[in-house]
Amino acid sequence: MLKLSEKAAAALENIRQSQGIPDAHSTRLTADQQSTGDLALRLEFVEQIPEDDQVAERAGTELYIDPEIAEPLGDTVMDVQDGDRGLAFVFRSQTP
Repeated sequence: MLKLSEKAAAALENIRQSQGIPDAHSTRLTADQQSTGDLALRLEFVEQIPEDDQVAERAGTELYIDPEIAEPLGDTVMDVQDGDRGLAFVFRSQTP
């Protein structure tokens, strides 16, 4: 199952606070099908979560994961790294 790093959990909470997103909204990771056939991941704050979503939790921060992408991301850790445009979420393998 996908795991959250401490830095990713903190970044999600910082986004929530900086954008004034109510605590009643949940953080959800979904995917959109691109015209190339690839999937583009999307992070959103939603009021309702589908019952079949999986959940990753770290330090009180919950991330709900669409079942369509739960398996492909199952052996990864969602982390944060500094990039040219600031902080970016990245996915890395749970195994070294």
